[in-house]
Amino acid sequence: RAALLALARATIDHRGRVGGALEEARGAGLSDAEIVELVANVALTIFTNYLNELAGTDIDFPIVHHHPQ
Repeated sequence: RAALLALARATIDHRGRVGGALEEARGAGLSDAEIVELVANVALTIFTNYLNELAGTDIDFPIVHHHPQ
């Protein structure tokens, strides 16, 4: 799970230019299929967020607040 989260974070922070994070994810045992699924989910979430911002979608569910550790 840590490898997935690290790769997702690197993908977001560096706009897909993840550098060594990809090798670390593979070294942690992630398959190419899992990596592709992760990138697809990141891209879908970004797309959805942009679309909702553009459309001015009202939030009708509890807002989740991120608490960095």
